[in-house]
Amino acid sequence: MKTLYAFVVVFFAAVAAYAQPSVTLLTFAGYTFPDKFETEYGSGKIEDGFQWGGGLEFGLAETAAVELIYQNLMTDAYYDTFNSTRRNGTVGVNYAMLGFTKYAPLNDKVSGFGTLDLGAGWFNPSSELSTEGATKFAWGGRLGVRVQTSEKVSLRLHAQLLSPVQWAGGGFYFGTGGSGAGVSTGSTIYQFNLGGSLNYRLK
Repeated sequence: MKTLYAFVVVFFAAVAAYAQPSVTLLTFAGYTFPDKFETEYGSGKIEDGFQWGGGLEFGLAETAAVELIYQNLMTDAYYDTFNSTRRNGTVGVNYAMLGFTKYAPLNDKVSGFGTLDLGAGWFNPSSELSTEGATKFAWGGRLGVRVQTSEKVSLRLHAQLLSPVQWAGGGFYFGTGGSGAGVSTGSTIYQFNLGGSLNYRLK
């Protein structure tokens, strides 16, 4: 978590140096699709569910902004070991991300947007899964459209991908041996969701 704290400090230092007087409160809600994954110890699945979250957007220019966001999914999960033992439980999937957003105005009210998100993902599995939680570097992205319904209020609809990243033998897995590396490099979990955010401009 030290990396996450350093990440937040750097973020607010950048905002203080470059942000324009635009701060917007973000509220997220969406549907996350189920995701299967493989490890060297077996395979598993994180089920679908409702994802919620919130954050702040800081305007850097007319069409550019940075965001600090948190998103959470609590859902069912299972893990199958190679000896055919299935473990069922629940898992909390959390992301704290710094997003770099670019808007493309279509008219006075509607803009397309794209966001690149970098940060941390951490997992809180229930005891039935017989594994500990893990925290990993994560990346993600969103594509969507923003509708400015009034001077203060806007609505965004988006498609989003979030993934905790596994580098050089580090990663998260469910299994009887605890948490650890599933593959040597790459990502073990890719989570896709469709959702939106209702936003209120604070200043």
